[in-house]
Amino acid sequence: MAGQIPDPRSLTTWEDAFQHPLPVVRKLEQQLRRNIDDNREKLRSLVGASYRDLLGTAERIIEMDEQMQRVETTMGEIGRKCNARTVERVAENHARMRKTLGQRDGERYQAMAQTKVLQNALTMVMRIIKSGGNALQASKLLVLGRLLYRHVSESPHAPTVIEELRGKLATARKKLFVYLERVIAKPASDKTLQANSLCGYALITSSTPKEVLRYFLQTRFQQLENKSEAPTTDSMVRVLDLYSQTLLDSRDLFPRRFADTLAQLAKTPMVQDFQVQLVFELNLDVYGLFVAADIRSFTPWVRHDQVTTAEVGDALSSWTSQAQRCVLEGLQDYLSGQHDARVVFDTRQKIISKYLSLGSKVRGQSHTKAIDQIRATFLARLQEIASSAGSIDDLILTETSISSINESAAQPQKLWDLATEDFDLSHGAVKFRSAIIRNRHGRSIPLQAEIRKLDEWVARTHFILELVEEMRTSRWDNDIDFDLEDLDDHDDLLRDLNKSDVAAVTERLRDACANSLNQIVQKVTSLSAKTEHPAYFIRLWREIDRRQRALRSRLDLPMSQLALTELYRNFALSVSREPIDTYTTATRQQTHIAVTLWDGTPPLPLQPSPVAFEFLMAIQKALAADGADTWSYAAVDELKGVVAEEVSARLDDDAFTRVKGPAMTNGHSEAHDDDADEEGDNAEAPDKEKLVNGSAEKEELSRDRLLQNLFDVQYLYRVLRRSKQDDDGLGRLISSMRMTLELDTPASERLERSANEYWKRTHLLFGLLAPAQDGSSY
Repeated sequence: MAGQIPDPRSLTTWEDAFQHPLPVVRKLEQQLRRNIDDNREKLRSLVGASYRDLLGTAERIIEMDEQMQRVETTMGEIGRKCNARTVERVAENHARMRKTLGQRDGERYQAMAQTKVLQNALTMVMRIIKSGGNALQASKLLVLGRLLYRHVSESPHAPTVIEELRGKLATARKKLFVYLERVIAKPASDKTLQANSLCGYALITSSTPKEVLRYFLQTRFQQLENKSEAPTTDSMVRVLDLYSQTLLDSRDLFPRRFADTLAQLAKTPMVQDFQVQLVFELNLDVYGLFVAADIRSFTPWVRHDQVTTAEVGDALSSWTSQAQRCVLEGLQDYLSGQHDARVVFDTRQKIISKYLSLGSKVRGQSHTKAIDQIRATFLARLQEIASSAGSIDDLILTETSISSINESAAQPQKLWDLATEDFDLSHGAVKFRSAIIRNRHGRSIPLQAEIRKLDEWVARTHFILELVEEMRTSRWDNDIDFDLEDLDDHDDLLRDLNKSDVAAVTERLRDACANSLNQIVQKVTSLSAKTEHPAYFIRLWREIDRRQRALRSRLDLPMSQLALTELYRNFALSVSREPIDTYTTATRQQTHIAVTLWDGTPPLPLQPSPVAFEFLMAIQKALAADGADTWSYAAVDELKGVVAEEVSARLDDDAFTRVKGPAMTNGHSEAHDDDADEEGDNAEAPDKEKLVNGSAEKEELSRDRLLQNLFDVQYLYRVLRRSKQDDDGLGRLISSMRMTLELDTPASERLERSANEYWKRTHLLFGLLAPAQDGSSY
């Protein structure tokens, strides 16, 4: 039985084969070889079935052969060394070797494992920062990485990569600080997230709760300053949201919530912390055994000098004053560059509503004062905009600009000139109607530019008035979740917001409009006498007056009265200068008197001389040439007074009132006719006698010519008689001429009646000089 070969299939391991004696083992080897040969033969018979199977079988056979060779070698060595002393010596040497190698490699493996954990920790810190993850988790990993770095750097087996990790650790710390600042500066509805971020800051800086509170408020204040540097409406609303949220967060986080969150850090070692264990990239299940014991047992130390409620209140009070000043300065910078009243008004609604909403939650005297300051800031800017809107300083009312207006630009376009223009009537006759109105009102190109500015001024003023009305009817608790009645001083606040501010803006707008109109009056008055186109100022003032009357009903604007009499007088002098010069010159040169057209006993003139009639026609044409729109009743009345004064001053001399020299009757001189008769009777009379008779006749008064001049003056007096009857120059001239002629009362009355009758028949020829439509005369 001892030499019986065991069944190879009953053997489970190769060690079982060597449990038998060597002869048996040898026979077992031979049997196995035979089995191998048999199997090889069987395999050869199966080669044709599959070539791939054949290749795989061949490779397996080769491997089995190599394994058998190794087994044979091992079996031979075992056979040679299979004695007790050798085995004991080998075992002792192996134990000493393992002990020596274990101590040396353990430190190296520990340094390598901790370095790997450090690398993974820094990688995860950067990944959390980039993804916007949990700041407290990143802080714990950074603290763990700092501990690992210190331990590895002190080890004699520190790898060379540790210096590179030192720079990465510093970079990760800086970026984590920036990330914490960004997370803390951003208001969040989750207070737990805010508390965790503050705990992360306290963990990596070992700060006290008071220092954390100071850092929190300072971070929020820096964020306020950053948002206030480039202020807009949205940014100012965000600034105010940040301001109000900071006050609420500070009261909610400190001192209770933050202290509770910070206390949780001291309950569990850092490596066993739940957030650290969740980071599977650290591979703590593999490398945790190689981490130093002091690191595995490290627990964050929390300082016990907690902040009190009074200290929180003092810090918030100091921060609130600085923040309010920052918000106010940012708001002032924003409003200084904002010229749109609508934007300022909307911003006022949003900002003050935010403050009111905050004041209902955080009551205090500082918030009431802040609301008053912000209300005053908005009021000052609205007043400035109202003052700018009420100003019309951009009108071209300088001596240089007025002198540049040429004759063609100052004169209105003739009505029939519109026939040469092309009007697009496909969408109605709006353009054609506008052209007719411009022509009718004498709106030349320079005047149209001023009218556009006036229209813009009126539009700006109406826009401000509409905003003022909105301010008066504004509701401050429509879009916010509080009631104004919750505030202690809501009545005074509403009165200031909806009444006092409205009255102040309206008053500033009224003053600006009144001052602008007064300045225009002064400019028009000073420049109207220096320009060659006084009609331009009359039309300009008409447009200004029309618009100020429209504003008066809404703005209670005091009327700015222009010295129109002086303006009309300058206009009348400019228009009548040339006709008066022509008339006075032609009157002195007039020699023909149409006596045959006289009537009555004694014969008296029934119509004016051609010179007087042409003078009135010249006046009429001059008036029409400057535009009929400028000649109001007051302007015509002033023109009549100017013409009457000028004409009477120039005609009041002996050449007109005491005409000397031969009178012309029907185109012939009376002295010449008498000389002709005497020459017919006595052809031989010497020429000396004729000269003596002619000299005698020149000394006589030409009654006919003086009568015609009297009628002309009487007719002009009837035409140029003003609405307010006074003893003007023409009246005195008529009295003087009557005394010279020694007319009796019936003749004087008949002469005056004839002049009046002739004016009644011809007044329609002089439309601008005609009396009013109701029949009243000037």
